[in-house]
Amino acid sequence: MSVDSQPSTRPHVVRRKYLVDTGFQLRYILRLAVLGAGGVLLVGVLAWRIHLSAVEPGATPESLAASGQTLLWLAGVGALGMAGVLALFGLLLTHRVAGPIHVMGLYIATLAAGRYPRMRPLRKKDELRGFFDRLSEAVDRIREREAEEVRLLSEVITALEPLATTLESQAALSILTSLQARKRQATEGPTSGALKSVA
Repeated sequence: MSVDSQPSTRPHVVRRKYLVDTGFQLRYILRLAVLGAGGVLLVGVLAWRIHLSAVEPGATPESLAASGQTLLWLAGVGALGMAGVLALFGLLLTHRVAGPIHVMGLYIATLAAGRYPRMRPLRKKDELRGFFDRLSEAVDRIREREAEEVRLLSEVITALEPLATTLESQAALSILTSLQARKRQATEGPTSGALKSVA
């Protein structure tokens, strides 16, 4: 028996498709571009007006210095304003994405614990609806398959009970019964209340 001493190497995969969810990505790219361009345009127009007032005929060196300070203040306030607007937009975006991700993470944890979650719909403005719908459909299909297996195990157990006369056959029947109980509990039992607190 030979042991492979070389570690397995994964092939280097280069992903060239950047728009994987075109509608979602383009919608937020456009919103960010409009916010950024609008903010820069507003600061630029205000700076141009300050510049025009500073270069009027008869402007004194003091008025030029004052307009330079005004431009600096405008740039600082504009940068802070844009940072605030983009931060609020980022909060809104991440809330619409992080909320569904959080809920789906709880669903996956419930599945990992051997139970099937009760799927609730996403909020009205949540993102990732397509992914959530596919996850819900997969959970429903797996639950249906498990319920069918519970039904088949019940039939097998009922058919084998009169025939289980040896210790080995009774042990095998006991294993089938515990498997049936576990599957029944997973498909019919209550889920954890962790999802009730999710906004």
